[in-house]
Amino acid sequence: MAERGRYRTKQQEIILNCLKKQKEVFCTVEQFIECLRRDGIHVGQTTVYRALERLTEDGVVIKIPSVDGSKAQFRYTGEELNSSVGKLVCLKCGCIIPLECSRLDEFSRHIHEEHQFKLDQQHMVLYGCCRKCQKT
Repeated sequence: MAERGRYRTKQQEIILNCLKKQKEVFCTVEQFIECLRRDGIHVGQTTVYRALERLTEDGVVIKIPSVDGSKAQFRYTGEELNSSVGKLVCLKCGCIIPLECSRLDEFSRHIHEEHQFKLDQQHMVLYGCCRKCQKT
């Protein structure tokens, strides 16, 4: 029931189950609320937002932050992707690819030495287009 030793409320479990139903689709808070309502569950927007943020912190959910006035979007990552490596996220189809690269340590060292910024590779998320979506 808990990720990384944290307790989940009943509402958080309900929201997590809704996320799992959405599979590989990114959704806004409003879209999740609509999904919950279709299942007869009424949860407030603030509750949904806080639960999604907490699940993002726990590494169970991935978040595409709001950019250019668009709303933030969330997606369940799946247990198999909840690992110690970062992720590559396709902005078109929503696929998530584990970020396992032999050059990542070299890149992290460069960022730290040249920019005085220490990367957290476990929580690193890079957004772009997957091979399949580049062809379309």
